[in-house]
Amino acid sequence: MIDYIAYLTAQERTARQAREALPESPVRPDEGASAARHWVSATLRRFADRLEPVSHGGAPVSAGSRC
Repeated sequence: MIDYIAYLTAQERTARQAREALPESPVRPDEGASAARHWVSATLRRFADRLEPVSHGGAPVSAGSRC
């Protein structure tokens, strides 16, 4: 029974991916990839803050300038 359920799931996912590849299909972001991008972005932001904390004035500083 599990093999049959796995077969149906794989068939449905394959059909969905094939429909999404059509030229006229709408673009929908992948929720898993979006969560991964958010996590990576937050991690990189924390890492950057540790390397170069925000100046005391609180004004944004461009990446090339050193205060």
